[in-house]
Amino acid sequence: MISATARRAAAAAATTALAGLLVAGCGSEKGGEAAAPEGWRTLDAQQVSVAYPKGFEELPKDKLPKSATAEADLVEDGKTVARVVAQVRFMQTSDLDMAVEGAGAAYEFGGTPKGKKDVKVSGTSAARRIDHEFKSSGKDGSPPRGTRMTAVDVVGMDKEDHPWVVRVTAPQEKLSQDDLDRIVGSIKVTG
Repeated sequence: MISATARRAAAAAATTALAGLLVAGCGSEKGGEAAAPEGWRTLDAQQVSVAYPKGFEELPKDKLPKSATAEADLVEDGKTVARVVAQVRFMQTSDLDMAVEGAGAAYEFGGTPKGKKDVKVSGTSAARRIDHEFKSSGKDGSPPRGTRMTAVDVVGMDKEDHPWVVRVTAPQEKLSQDDLDRIVGSIKVTG
């Protein structure tokens, strides 16, 4: 069991990492992209790939925030209403439990955990899905302040035991449970 002190240290490290860490990744193995449902496209985030729904647009590399290796956004009326973000090496650990705690730190203030479970991800032996709810801040072109949001994080380790996270955020009911499950099911570790 992880002590409260270790959990807080992991949360602080992850919050810092998620807020501003830009990590240079290694090359990817192009043969192993995520299986995309018909009409969907695939984000290649170096060691991880994930499919995203029709209507989303991938951000060019020079427009990515520091907290993303690859990102696709759904924009409506000039506002980013949903995101699929993949980030490799998002924190310094080789422990899956610590990486899961670190990813959850992004929701520590103002978020509500809705469940955590092991999921099967192609290319890795262990990954966890964490579901959250939170309210939008209304900043940076996001939905209006107070909009009830759903977030799904999938956290795992790449082939060199570095953590990655795929994060999906959207207003509640914007993406169906089937779409969320398809995104999660499409994740593939490629490096």
